[in-house]
Amino acid sequence: MAFPDYVVEQAWRRAGGKCECRRRTHNHPYVRCNKELVWANRGREGRGKWEAHHISSSGGDTLSNCEILCWDCHKISSSKLSLKSKHRRF
Repeated sequence: MAFPDYVVEQAWRRAGGKCECRRRTHNHPYVRCNKELVWANRGREGRGKWEAHHISSSGGDTLSNCEILCWDCHKISSSKLSLKSKHRRF
């Protein structure tokens, strides 16, 4: 699944160019991570790198299921999602 460009652009505007992560497991409970991000550094190396992340793997490619995460928060979130899918029984 990949978000359409217009969804990523809307999510970016909503986030104000800052990481939207609020996960307690990422050491910023109750407040957003708020790390400053750089639009041109989506999925790239460098200062302000970030990615658009699916909140729920079953939620689709919609704005309500899209969050803008700094690379550090995205790596942690993606690895946990990967672990959950490995343990799922079919």
